[in-house]
Order: sequence, then C-alpha cells, then structure tokens
Amino acid sequence: MQQADSLIEFRKVLELGLVALAAEKSTEVDWTAMREILAEQESALKMDRNTPHADSLYHDAILKVNVKFHKAVAAATRNPLAIMVLQAISEPLVEVSRRTNEMPGVPEAGLRQHWAIYRAIRENNPEKARHAMRLHLQAAERNAHILESKDEPAEAAVVPAATSAQKPQDSL
Repeated sequence: MQQADSLIEFRKVLELGLVALAAEKSTEVDWTAMREILAEQESALKMDRNTPHADSLYHDAILKVNVKFHKAVAAATRNPLAIMVLQAISEPLVEVSRRTNEMPGVPEAGLRQHWAIYRAIRENNPEKARHAMRLHLQAAERNAHILESKDEPAEAAVVPAATSAQKPQDSL
C-alpha cells in the first residue's frame, strides 16, 4: 500500500497542475485525441467477457486506455517534461490500477470521471479541470484503501470485546 499511497500523493502534485495547464493550452487537436481515447474506453467497457481469456483482455484494455487518457492530458500541456514524467509513472500507475479496476463499478466510474476532466479541459476552465481531477484522484485513493482493508488479515481487524468483568478506563 505504501507504493499506492506514494503514487497517489505524487499524482496529486503532478496531475492537478497538468490538468489546469491542459485547460489553458489545449487545442482542437488535443480535444479530438481525448475524445477518441474516451471512445476507446467506452468500447473496452463493452467488451464481451464471457469467452476464454476475455476477462484478462478486458482489464488490460481498460488499463491501457486509462493511462493513454492521462498521457493525452499531459500532451495537451505542451510541456515535454510533463510528458516525460507521466511516462515515467505510467508503469507503477498500471500496477496500482490493475487491482482497483477489478472492483465492481470502478472502470465505469473512471470513464465518467475522465469525461468530466475532458469537458473541463475543453471549456478551457483550469479550476473546473483541477476539481474534476481531484475527484478522480480521491476516488483512486479511496479504492486503493478499500483494497488494502480487504487484504488485511481478519484477526488483525477484530478488536476484542470488553467482558462484563472489565471496566472501561477513565480518559485523562
């Protein structure tokens, strides 16, 4: 979970700035690229998962298109360092996202969040874009924490109940 926490913390620093910059600098070319990626994401969500290996292909497609969208946001900033840094974190991003995207409803919510980010960028509204990205990153953080709590051993989560012979201690 430490890697997920560190990644999300860094993404907050990086992507909140990138999305605002993309809202200021993006062009019709960028918007078209993002719409095409969102269409890919929609197609991936509609994949038939009832054939052998289809579930694995589905998750791989979702992961690829998710990273592709974030790279498109970075590209819309026209900042080569931003593009390079996002490329550098794409592998850890895929690894952390791999498990959360298996949670029911997460890929669909991700698509809705990406559309909100796109619309704010398209409106050239940096504050709205930053807000949409913040909500997206908060959802990613929440999902990672849900997975972490499911991974904890059951006995570690159980707190022994006080027996009738035990008195609660006064607080200081």
